[in-house]
Amino acid sequence: MATDSPSKPGATAGSAPQQLPVRTNSSSDTPQRENGAAFDIVRTYRELLNSDRDLTMGVAAIESLIELLRVTSSSTAMELVEIVKKEKAKLIASVPNPLPLLAGADLFEQYLLRSLRGPTATATGSGTDRVLSFEETRQHLLDNKDLFAQRAKADRDSIAIWGSRYVSDGRVVLTAGGSRTVTKILLRAAADPSKHFKVIYIVDGHNKRSDVAVSQLREAGLEVETISPHKVAYVLGNQKQINLVLVGTEVVMQNGGIISGMGTAQLAHLTKTVKGGIKRFYVAAETHKICRKTPIAYPMVNRVGVNQKDISKFDNIGVDLGPEAAGMVAEPDEVDYTDPELIDGIITEQGVKMTSQIWEMVDNYI
Repeated sequence: MATDSPSKPGATAGSAPQQLPVRTNSSSDTPQRENGAAFDIVRTYRELLNSDRDLTMGVAAIESLIELLRVTSSSTAMELVEIVKKEKAKLIASVPNPLPLLAGADLFEQYLLRSLRGPTATATGSGTDRVLSFEETRQHLLDNKDLFAQRAKADRDSIAIWGSRYVSDGRVVLTAGGSRTVTKILLRAAADPSKHFKVIYIVDGHNKRSDVAVSQLREAGLEVETISPHKVAYVLGNQKQINLVLVGTEVVMQNGGIISGMGTAQLAHLTKTVKGGIKRFYVAAETHKICRKTPIAYPMVNRVGVNQKDISKFDNIGVDLGPEAAGMVAEPDEVDYTDPELIDGIITEQGVKMTSQIWEMVDNYI
């Protein structure tokens, strides 16, 4: 999606499309840093994620792949693409929930392929534009590495502008999950002197991000009440002033459904079925979270690549799998799938989209 890519100036009219260089013998050597140490994309990803709490998993994956370009000595586009694919697979295989990383890595790979196949970037010399060479295209990506993170953060500000319009004066917003994007929306709405609203936050004691979000909202002067997940149906049925249920997500699937923190699907179902006023269920998500995967029917998340405890088969009778279970999502980080039919809209930096429009966005931007 264009909003999370570095700037891509247009090509000069009449210039011939750049062709992929002829493939040479691909090296199987592990990419090396300048100091001779082997490049470890998994370690690079984790370091990036730990260094900036505002960085999403998808953007951290993109920046890791750009760092890979810095240490790759390939001389042709085909070699470079093969190395990127190999390291991307290694990165995705390193986590029990690969979907957020897959969304970002796919976005970067598609951008890289477009850059290498055609005149997507130009350089100016002697007063005229010219098509960048293969090496210049790679350098262009390296020089603009930070733009991915900068634009991703700017996207949250744009989403806040769109999303704050759905927060109504005198009403109550119900939310959960500790989403940084949702927090931005609520803070933006709180800064509007014409709006006076309250927030009910669902907290379960495990998600520290929810505690941080509640503190930020209260510091901004908002009245925030916290409830446990057990009270959701009761509150939805009895608090008549709730008209908006707002959540973030880890991934938006190609069909408009979402993969988000465990309990999101339950919240969406209750929003639509509990009687007591008209309530809308909206999702806030940057477009770089759109994943090129299509769930079949109503999936268990395990079927789309998430490795977490599957209780549907009763494989673990009498055995409680703790967070130490090797290669599995820890229980506080487990996710579920919310069907697009339960979602009224997805608030993105490009505006509010119907779930049916996600297919079109994938075609246009990924």
